[in-house]
Amino acid sequence: MFGTLIAYLPTPRTTDGEVAVPVLRRYAERAVAAGVDGVAVLGSAGGFPYLEPVQRRSVVETAAEAVNGRVPVLAGIGALRTAEVHAHAAAAERAGADALLLPTTSYLPLTDEEVVGLYRDVAAAARRPVWVYHNPRTTGVHLSVDALAAIADLPGVGGLKDRGADAAELTARCTELVARVPASVEVGYSGDGFGYRALAAGARSWHSGLAGLLPEAFVAVARAASAGDMAAADELAGPLGGLAELGARWGVARLAAVLGDALGLPTGPLPVPLLAPPATVRDEAERLLAAL
Repeated sequence: MFGTLIAYLPTPRTTDGEVAVPVLRRYAERAVAAGVDGVAVLGSAGGFPYLEPVQRRSVVETAAEAVNGRVPVLAGIGALRTAEVHAHAAAAERAGADALLLPTTSYLPLTDEEVVGLYRDVAAAARRPVWVYHNPRTTGVHLSVDALAAIADLPGVGGLKDRGADAAELTARCTELVARVPASVEVGYSGDGFGYRALAAGARSWHSGLAGLLPEAFVAVARAASAGDMAAADELAGPLGGLAELGARWGVARLAAVLGDALGLPTGPLPVPLLAPPATVRDEAERLLAAL
């Protein structure tokens, strides 16, 4: 369903905390125009836990209308309780999502048995394929390759979004996963700084939060990596490394508040208690952006 690069869009907000629909539409349109192979909404970069159900539906509807079938739309459906996940999945399907992105959102860290049960229940009921969202930094749940392979065998699972602590771990996990999961399940990797390296290890897609803000630059890296020209990919990714480090340190949802202003596409106020990065980070981000 998805190709080389999936760009994760931020969720722009108005001053009163509602979804800034015109700005979100512009983010979606510019990503497609830049050549991304899919757009994702309501991921970590989109701040899904801070949105009410009606706001989530607005985000999916806006992205689907802006994309207008040119690339697939992947919509996050994470929540603490399985019943809420089912409700978010049904709403995202009605709003135009092509696939559903499910993180292991929890307060008490989930066991492997609970994780497999979550994906079994949701994938069995969903009318769109479900993508596994593995992000231990934000969810506190670390999924082994064994657990991911077991989930990949469940009916209704269309893909995996895995990650590694560094390029070496990412490559090792990707190689093993590609060998173990059914060919019908798409393997993808996140990581703005080095996720593209999974494309050379057999992954189908690179999932990137910063690609939602800087799609042209990330499309160039992804195209080089998917063509097997890793020297070119590394060279193109080099200037993006500083921004990727800031995103890893502060979270793309926070960094978007800085980059959006610099790009003329402000994402508005962050939901309290989140705070914008300090002025030193803003200055550094603007310097790195100008150097591109």
